[in-house]
Amino acid sequence: MTKDQILTEALSLAPQERDEVADALWQSLEGEELSAVQLAEIQCRIAALDSGQVQALPGEQVMQELRQRFRR
Repeated sequence: MTKDQILTEALSLAPQERDEVADALWQSLEGEELSAVQLAEIQCRIAALDSGQVQALPGEQVMQELRQRFRR
């Protein structure tokens, strides 16, 4: 199957099943090692959150904004 065929099939699943597929795919990436630059960026962002310099947004809000942005 091609990537597009797999995506089409996955999107036809019930929400719970899509969540399980997404989680399995995400878990498969956990073994990937991060570069020193990536780790430094993560630490910088954590520090900004901890200090109150920036505020986190709810995940659902972010996803909704991304969906709207890319529907154009």
